[in-house]
Amino acid sequence: MPYYRQIAVLTLFFLILFIFIYPNQDSFIYPILKGVAIGGLVVIFISFAFPQVFKIGEIQTKDIEDSEIDLKEPSFSMTVKTQYKRLLLQILDLVGNVNAKFSAAIYMIDSENKGYTCQEKSYPDFSDFIETENEILAETVKKRKPSLFKKGNKNTGWDELLGSRTWRGSETIMGFPIFYEENIVGVLMVYMDHFSSILDRDQEIIERLSQFITNGMEDLEHMEALIIDNQFNLRLANLFDQLEVKSDESKLFESTRSVCRSFFQYDKLTIVLSSEDKEKGVIKLVDGLLDDADVGEEYKIQNSLHGKAIQDNTILCSNSWFDEYPDMGRFKSGDMNEYNFMSVLSIPLRSDGEAIGAITLERLSSKAYSDTDVRLLKLLSRKISTILNWHREYIKVHLTSIHDGLTGLLNHKAFLNRFEEEISRAGRFNQMFGLIILDLDKFKSINDSYGHLYGDYVLKGVAKIISDSVRTIDIVGRYGGEEFTVLLINSDIQHCIPVAERIVKSIAEKTFLKSGIAANITISGGMAGFPRHAEHVQDLIIKADKAMYETKSVGGNGVTITADA
Repeated sequence: MPYYRQIAVLTLFFLILFIFIYPNQDSFIYPILKGVAIGGLVVIFISFAFPQVFKIGEIQTKDIEDSEIDLKEPSFSMTVKTQYKRLLLQILDLVGNVNAKFSAAIYMIDSENKGYTCQEKSYPDFSDFIETENEILAETVKKRKPSLFKKGNKNTGWDELLGSRTWRGSETIMGFPIFYEENIVGVLMVYMDHFSSILDRDQEIIERLSQFITNGMEDLEHMEALIIDNQFNLRLANLFDQLEVKSDESKLFESTRSVCRSFFQYDKLTIVLSSEDKEKGVIKLVDGLLDDADVGEEYKIQNSLHGKAIQDNTILCSNSWFDEYPDMGRFKSGDMNEYNFMSVLSIPLRSDGEAIGAITLERLSSKAYSDTDVRLLKLLSRKISTILNWHREYIKVHLTSIHDGLTGLLNHKAFLNRFEEEISRAGRFNQMFGLIILDLDKFKSINDSYGHLYGDYVLKGVAKIISDSVRTIDIVGRYGGEEFTVLLINSDIQHCIPVAERIVKSIAEKTFLKSGIAANITISGGMAGFPRHAEHVQDLIIKADKAMYETKSVGGNGVTITADA
């Protein structure tokens, strides 16, 4: 019971006691005291008999307090944090795709504790917190550019960063500063056991990933600052929370349609993206009146209503656009009379400040779009732009990270991933496929005799021959060094033999001519079939590899099917 109730009950008790012993009951004070006492008894009786009467105020107060809590911690903020975490995890995953021998951690400045706190890591030995004085992080921040550290250089800070251990001297760390508003806010640290693991393209790709973090943080920070309508942002959060950089664009546009239907009044919604040459617009989504434009249709951006926001890279808002731009058509000249849309709100979608498309609302009436409409559509357009930019950057980095930099074939890790997928697919649909492992014969002599540049030329030529010898549905990879792998999809192993023999023959007949050097080379192959010889990736590789070495043992320049059942 609250203290004020206890005091009231005690006061009432002493008042009643005083009434009984009051010396002069004829005094005018006596009936007043008696009335107060009776009233107090009535209140106590009601409070115990009907407690809900006195809880109304408490309930209302609690509701107010709860609503204040909700306002202080909007759901959208949690979504931003979730997307931030997802962004960092995807960066770490992409670092691993760039080079399977790399592990990474993302550290952000922790000014309160005077150091760097690890946000996410792909290698458990990375410390959770590093002090500001750590030589490796401090040097990266000081240089303001990617830095390379080799353990053999005797620089300190390794134990603090990765834990105490026996160092061999070959360990290497690459540090990439993370910027926000031109200030360094963190560092992406990439570790490998041996400096020879670093390929020429690795540093460039990972530097792009660090910039990816910067762009993501800028977009997330801007989203957080623009929380102006709790209901709208909550809806955005719920709709887009499941969308990732890997999501297809069509899912994004369908989610956008749902948001617009809930929060905007329009007769026509159109989303367009510009072509690479910025000359044409490509319609990606239409809602409302559908007869004037179809998804996938192209139109010229210049002198069109749906291209003006893209061309000028600015917001267009008018309730009589045809009076302001009488010579302009909606999609083409003269089409304004087909549908008499009067009000328009068009906001550009942007990438690095440049317009890459537009989201446009139109009304048949002259009712102007309000400042709130403009504000909310700007927020929505920025969200769409963010996801589009993340998706496009992901595609660029992903394609680079899964392909071999020299031959353009799938790299080792990507090939194995596709191999696992094909095992699963073939198992579900009761299909067969063949695995061919190919290894160039005496390739070392090519490098020793003519140099690595010529050797690279030969590898690229061999890769092209293999790719040209198979179907588009088949999967070709550079497994490592001078070794190549092929999956012949939905094919019995016996039917794969002519393909393998054709590859071997084509390579043997090819004269590799470059810079006055002419050389010939042969290749040996080994084959295994799914599910005839094995049903698991490693088992198939072991058997095909063994068959390949059997080919080499009899002079190479041929192909052998595994004899192991």
